[in-house]
This record gives sequence, C-alpha cells and structure tokens, in this order.
Amino acid sequence: MESDRDNLTHQDEALPASEFEQEEERDRHHFGNWPEAAGLAFTILVTWLVFAFTG
Repeated sequence: MESDRDNLTHQDEALPASEFEQEEERDRHHFGNWPEAAGLAFTILVTWLVFAFTG
C-alpha cells in the first residue's frame, strides 16, 4: 500500500503529459521572462557593487 507521503512527493511525475498541461493551464501563472531578466539585472548590480566598493 502506497502512503500519502509518497503520492505528494511524486505527484507531478505520476501525471500524464496531457493532464499536467491542463493543470498548468488552470493555474494561469504566466509571468513571462521578466522574473529572469530582473534577477539577472539584480545579480549584475550586486556584483558591480561588490567589486566597486571592495576593489
């Protein structure tokens, strides 16, 4: 008998591709690429600050 803990751990891997795509569509979280671009810009800024003030 499979425990609920195992189901929670492997729930995305156990879904067929079509069901996974339908679930992702229902979530409706389409942020685009701006989080990655903002993260990259922030990383570059922090790196520049570190080198600018520590030499």
